[in-house]
Amino acid sequence: MCWEKMRSKLRHVTRTLRGKLSLWYLTSVGLIIAIFLTAVGILFWVTLQDQIDHHVHITVNEAREIVENYRGEERDELLKTLVSAQGMTIIVLFPDGAPVLETNSPDVALVTEHQLQKILTSSSLDESAPVHFTESSIRFAALPVQISAGKGILAVGYSAQVLYASFSKILLIVAGIVTLLVLPITFIGYRFLKKQLQPLESIASQAKEVSDSSSLSKRITIVCATEELTTIQASLNSMLSQLQQVFASERRFFSDAAHTLKTPLAILRSQIENLTSGQTGGALTQDARHELLTTIDTASDTIQDLLFLSKVGNKAQIPQQFSLTKMLQDLTELTSTLGEDKGLKVTADIQDEVLFKADKKLLQRALSNTVHNAVLYNRYQGKIYISLKKQSAKIVISISDTGLGVTNRDQAKIFTRFFRGENTVGQGSGLGLAITKAVVEDLDGQIRFLSKVNQGSTVTITFSS
Repeated sequence: MCWEKMRSKLRHVTRTLRGKLSLWYLTSVGLIIAIFLTAVGILFWVTLQDQIDHHVHITVNEAREIVENYRGEERDELLKTLVSAQGMTIIVLFPDGAPVLETNSPDVALVTEHQLQKILTSSSLDESAPVHFTESSIRFAALPVQISAGKGILAVGYSAQVLYASFSKILLIVAGIVTLLVLPITFIGYRFLKKQLQPLESIASQAKEVSDSSSLSKRITIVCATEELTTIQASLNSMLSQLQQVFASERRFFSDAAHTLKTPLAILRSQIENLTSGQTGGALTQDARHELLTTIDTASDTIQDLLFLSKVGNKAQIPQQFSLTKMLQDLTELTSTLGEDKGLKVTADIQDEVLFKADKKLLQRALSNTVHNAVLYNRYQGKIYISLKKQSAKIVISISDTGLGVTNRDQAKIFTRFFRGENTVGQGSGLGLAITKAVVEDLDGQIRFLSKVNQGSTVTITFSS
């Protein structure tokens, strides 16, 4: 569980600009330290190995003087003095490889037969300068030496474990520096970046608040802006201004178009109603006149919808607190009345004493459109379920039916203005759900539509209480 929390927190950090910059800093510093360490390590390794070679070079020459000029116990004592330091070994071989003598520091094991063979193969009785080689983590220097039986081989070795230990200490020191210096600096930088990126986070927060056409009047404001942030601020505010003008022009168009068409249609309807068969020479039958009047009424309903849609988002309207419970109960009764001809069964689960503050007429129109669709597109003897629940800080309204349903392709366009899907029946403007969505979003709510063909549809509306 703890590991999952750490992973979740790390994912959250890497999704933020501040976290990415901090990780980039840490990665860059880590890479620089790694390159620096590699270079220093190689230099240290070569330098220390040169120092070891120099030490065994001097020691092997001293040991040759002792072997060639002293005998017996005096020689052995002098050789022991040479290997008094840690990690030293001295060995003298006959030409056939048999050891004449061997002296080691207490911390170094005796030379093995394999090491003896390496000494023989790496040395020559004719060379006067020491030959250096490494065998089993011991750095050797070997050269010919005069012994009682003739020429032999003298080898002085120094354990490379000292080299490894010194290198390990350097790694530990650097690791300590990284832990005690780089990581705290990265953490401090991460905290410091929070302050520096505060204007950018403020821009993102303010931009998120512009969620619908009614909030397009808001403008982005930032404090202590840099040149780059000022450019972003100006661009966003310019975009919001243009969008505000576009939506305002759209509302004016709907309103103007509706008002322009409303009067001619009313006049045309009045004239058709007053026509008699004699005035038209019998050309206009009762059925034809009824069809014309129906068409005019449909056009008038569409105009009324356009006028209503143009008013959505008008902040001049004053919200009032009302009983949402009572509104849903009245809506249930209306649904039962509308569904009598189809024999629809309407059930409800409405929570008591749910209050809501909004424009009552707007919300009532939005919910009426939804239940009208539930009745219109339902099958005979079908069912409609209406629910109202207040869950913590949310108010959830759900309207379900067992009707024709909507295809997956049409569901993506269900809230588009003037859209009528494959299963559309009767005449309509295609503005009902578009109006519902506009009203819900204007009241800072969310609407969701789910449907399956021949199984029914569910509209879920959620508000913050």
